Amino acid sequence: MRPKEVLLSLLHNKVRTAFAVLGILFGVVSLVLIVAAIEGSSQEAKKVIEKLGPDSVLIISGSIKKGPRSSFQNLTLKDVNEIGRLEGIFALTYGIVKPTMISSSESSKFSSVFGVGKNWLVSWNYQIEEGRGFTEKDFKELRKVAVVGHDVSDFFWPGQSPVGKVILVGKTPLRVIGVYKKKGKTPNGHNLDNRVFIPYGVFDKTVEKTYEKVSVIRFRVLNPKEYDEIVKETREILLRNHRPDEFIVITPVVVKKFLSMLSATLAFFLGIASATALVVGGFVLSSIFYVNAYVREWEVGLRKALGATKREIVGLFLGEALAVAVISSLIGSLLGAAAIKVILPGLKIPVVYPIEAFIIAPIFAVLVSLFAVYFPAKRASEFEPVKALRKKA
Repeated sequence: MRPKEVLLSLLHNKVRTAFAVLGILFGVVSLVLIVAAIEGSSQEAKKVIEKLGPDSVLIISGSIKKGPRSSFQNLTLKDVNEIGRLEGIFALTYGIVKPTMISSSESSKFSSVFGVGKNWLVSWNYQIEEGRGFTEKDFKELRKVAVVGHDVSDFFWPGQSPVGKVILVGKTPLRVIGVYKKKGKTPNGHNLDNRVFIPYGVFDKTVEKTYEKVSVIRFRVLNPKEYDEIVKETREILLRNHRPDEFIVITPVVVKKFLSMLSATLAFFLGIASATALVVGGFVLSSIFYVNAYVREWEVGLRKALGATKREIVGLFLGEALAVAVISSLIGSLLGAAAIKVILPGLKIPVVYPIEAFIIAPIFAVLVSLFAVYFPAKRASEFEPVKALRKKA
């Protein structure tokens, strides 16, 4: 059957055609959106691992059940000193954080103020863009100095150099000595550029009494071959000083395993969901074409009376199914692309347009449509011409 006849037939039954298109369209949209979400999540997972660092070990106060830092600060400087005696590690550092109001002579804002130990900027790969980082004397002499992010400097001194300027943390004046390069946001949306770093001892005296508690300990391993052994020794040190539920040890291997398992589970269940959507669309399409076949029984009978074969009748219905699948795929792909742009940013997932999704979805839609319509088409091809023509009469 010629394409023009197929289109005319579909336009003649506009309502049924619209329902048939919608049945497949939603499956295509869901498949495109789901593949994009999985791929975007995978990209974000890679960024998390890159930021953590392949040679790093991160210890956070808190527990998996209660969440990081939920029991205030469980880790201590004693833990830091004992871990610091391990051989094969470098860039050992620690920190404590508190959301605090900071201000200048004219304005104020909330910021995350960190009391940090030596090597904090190096260990976390904060690169100084203007001014300088902390020196040995800053920690030893408890100098009231700060390194700030761009959100802080741009808020208080837009278009100006913040180096040498003074900010107030509470009522304590601190001199800004440096600004680090922009870091953006964490996967869960925390702003990495709205931070103020000050020496740990200064934090203890000006922001909040620490009682030698810390929120985070981090270090890096020199030899990758010794990584597992050092992590094991670190756990043993922590377990001598704390209960197992008072800290979390995070390594790139742990993060990678968790994210891989999460991604695989997500892909499995969402894959089933999208496939189910298309299959359900196929059932809808099949039901519509069953009704369509009986509504058009007289037309089929007339075609057969004029010499149309069973194969041609089947081809007629499959041609219409193919047209429905193509139309649904085109519209579904466009809506899927729009959904990616609108929905993924709201879920904090990077926007990606996976080519494979825009290829697989139409192919799957065509296969489902042809399979779903084959049986109604076969049934229509078996109509008796005389009996079919009598119905019209």
